[in-house]
Amino acid sequence: MSYESEIKDKIDTHEKLPEKVEISVLKYFWQSNPLVSRKQNTIPRFLRRIGVFKNLSENELRILSKYLHHRKFNPGETIFKQGDLGVGFYLLFSGYTDIIVEPTANDSSTEEANSRHILTLEKGDYFGELALLQDISVRNASAISRQGCEVLGIFKPDIEDLINSYPLIAAKLLQSVSLIVANRLFSLTREVQELKYKLSSLDKGKND
Repeated sequence: MSYESEIKDKIDTHEKLPEKVEISVLKYFWQSNPLVSRKQNTIPRFLRRIGVFKNLSENELRILSKYLHHRKFNPGETIFKQGDLGVGFYLLFSGYTDIIVEPTANDSSTEEANSRHILTLEKGDYFGELALLQDISVRNASAISRQGCEVLGIFKPDIEDLINSYPLIAAKLLQSVSLIVANRLFSLTREVQELKYKLSSLDKGKND
């Protein structure tokens, strides 16, 4: 069972979600000061380095941090599994996470039947953003802790609470998440176009 499926079960049964990050105002701004905590891996400094949050002020980041959940994963532990219904957006606070595509029932060849490693995420990367934008978002790959990692996650109920309490911050967050999706879609479209061009060039070379 994946971490995300556990969270979804709690959401469906209206159980309390895991504890959120709780940092006092004074401690937050102390830890966010690069002159004070230059060598420390603090959540405030980490959030400020995430490009997707560049449109949030320091105080808005502090408020957002109160809606985040911090979780440590052991090596090989599954954050979410391909086919899970997505409910969260994740930030990799430390360590590495592998994104893997599992074989499906339609995969008949030996090559297709093996899991395929797509990429490895590292500190500062983020993933799972579609879950915040779609009513029903099915994970198309698995996210698995490589050698142990720490993740900050925000889930759909947290977003709903954020919208009710701090609508401007919620709007900025969702705008940033939408931009992530748009940029990734643009990159994918460009890669498909380049692949089509290469295939067309190969076909033309065969016919010459």
